[in-house]
Amino acid sequence: MKTTGRIALTLSGLLVLAGGIAFANRDAIMMRVFERALDKAMARDVMATLDPKALHVGFCGTGSPLPSRDRASACTVIVAGGKLFIFDAGEGAGETLSQMGLPLGKVQGVFLTHLHSDHFEGLGPLALQRWAGTSAATALPIIGPEGTQKIAEGLNIAYGPDGGFRIAHHGSAVVPPSGFGFASTVINPGVVYDKDGVKITAFPVSHGPISPAFGYRLDWQGKSVTISGDTTTDPSIAKIAKGSDVLVYEVLQPRLVEEMAKAAERNGQPGRAKIFRDIQNYHVTPEAAADSATAAGAKMLAFTHIVPSLPKPLMRLVTLGADKHYAGPIRTMRDGDLLSITGKGEPDHRNLLD
Repeated sequence: MKTTGRIALTLSGLLVLAGGIAFANRDAIMMRVFERALDKAMARDVMATLDPKALHVGFCGTGSPLPSRDRASACTVIVAGGKLFIFDAGEGAGETLSQMGLPLGKVQGVFLTHLHSDHFEGLGPLALQRWAGTSAATALPIIGPEGTQKIAEGLNIAYGPDGGFRIAHHGSAVVPPSGFGFASTVINPGVVYDKDGVKITAFPVSHGPISPAFGYRLDWQGKSVTISGDTTTDPSIAKIAKGSDVLVYEVLQPRLVEEMAKAAERNGQPGRAKIFRDIQNYHVTPEAAADSATAAGAKMLAFTHIVPSLPKPLMRLVTLGADKHYAGPIRTMRDGDLLSITGKGEPDHRNLLD
């Protein structure tokens, strides 16, 4: 017992000594941890980990205008043939894309579904990350419905002083003047991109009084993704989405939103209550989205633009009823999620922020 006690005492002493040394050198230890974390972050190459033969769908914003700590506003990115195609860029989208480790230098353009602010207010930070982070030599292309040119012009004016300061500070080799800002292209329904085997088709959706409003379908090497954009029940989407590997659909749960309207009324906020009721008539229910996926023969239904966003244990309430209208796999997406379509069974899934 005495020997055991001496050993225990010695070990305790050594632990105290080690702890004391660590405490005395805590700043140096923390700096080494920081340096290692930096090296790991700078060396991160998500693209190198992606199957080049697969079509990848990333979720860089699964929220809505309703505040959420966990979700940026609308943003979906598709990786095809090593190129990035972004659909909408709401608040926080640029930051989320950067945190996901996707190379912004490979962005071919941002395709806007419509001109609600929660679908484009993240363009400024996204363009800055692309310009300063990759020394982009061309302005960020923005493709969308009539009015897109006004957004590009307005953003170029708003960010003009900032761009000038950055060029003066970092130099034109790091931030080329030609890479500043935004270049717009106004489109109509039809094929809006067809290059290197990637075809993107814009189609009209029902989101009145917002008009025009588009959804998009991207096809590449026999694989396809259809994005509904913001819409109400619209049978034409199922026709466009026929055979899609993934059908990305916005979703609003009217029962929950109606409870939010009642709560606003109870607390003396009639204007807010009206907004909660108004938004129910131009978004899609989980059941209607599931019906569309069934009619399209889509291989997976992925929900985004979640209204309302709830804590994870309660999220099933938002999409309640969808599984009774669609027999395939259903996912309620989180920011950072990535679906990889290989053409062999259900798309692979992982989260790039976990």
